Formats: sequence, structure tokens, C-alpha cells
Amino acid sequence: MNTGVGKSIGRPYAKGGIAPRQIKAIHATIGKLGLDDDTYRAMLQDRYHVGSCKDLTWRQAEELLDSLNGKGFSRSPASAPRSRWSELDGRPGMASGAQCRKIAAMWAEVSRMSGDEERERALWSFLRRIVGVDHFRFLRGWQVQKVIAAIEAMKFNNKEV
Repeated sequence: MNTGVGKSIGRPYAKGGIAPRQIKAIHATIGKLGLDDDTYRAMLQDRYHVGSCKDLTWRQAEELLDSLNGKGFSRSPASAPRSRWSELDGRPGMASGAQCRKIAAMWAEVSRMSGDEERERALWSFLRRIVGVDHFRFLRGWQVQKVIAAIEAMKFNNKEV
């Protein structure tokens, strides 16, 4: 029996209960459809005699999602917005998208550039100077800490001034 660790929404959670991913999918779908809370809870009460989606079984949650998806919202992964730098995930030995997003956010705090394009060009110059690469796609996993440490040092030095 699945313990809920799997990434698929399509597999039952432990003891037939609703999976955390199903709860998230239901709430996301309700939000995308613009349903108000009263309408959503009335629908749960009318169809399944529960006040919360957490009280649904796995099968009921799947049925609810299928029904909501028929109202114009699809939960297909292709329609989900991708995070910036997510294409860099899954490359062994290289920086992940999350690490790149962290570096970019830290850089935005210390950079003196006001525009996005200027700030990004300055980041690429900074990367070139610190670790010898021109872009996140060339950044190796072991270089991430060096870049983060350099940005933290800049942050610390800016506080002293």
C-alpha cells in the first residue's frame, strides 16, 4: 500500500484516505475556477456529506477533481507554470533551479542595478569573476556555496558602510 510518498496523484494514499497532493490540487483548482468558499463547501456537503476535502476518501477526491476539471481547469503538468530556472533541475553535478533562484534573489538584494536586464548582466559578470562561468547553466553544484558566500560577504560589507 502506498504511504503517500509517491509523486503521482493517481495512487491511493494510506488506508484509502485523501493524499496531501490531492488536497493541494483541489484547492488550486477551486482557486483557478474562482469558486467562493461557501459554494465550494456547499458542493462538498451536497455531494459527499463532508465539510472539508480532508474528510474525502481518495476515490472521492479523484471524482471531485475530475468533476472540477470538466468545468474548464486542467491539472495537467504541461499547463502548470514553470519556475524560473526550473529547466536547470535534474542535471547531475550542476546547480539546481532552486539554487539559481536563491542566488538571483540574493543578488537582487545587493545589486546596485535598478533594471532587471542590467541586474542580470551584472550577475553574469559577477559569476564570471567569482567562479569563471557566464551563466547559471554552467554553474556546478560545488560552486554554488562559493557564489552564495561571496554575495553574503557583499551584503555584510554593505551593512557596515
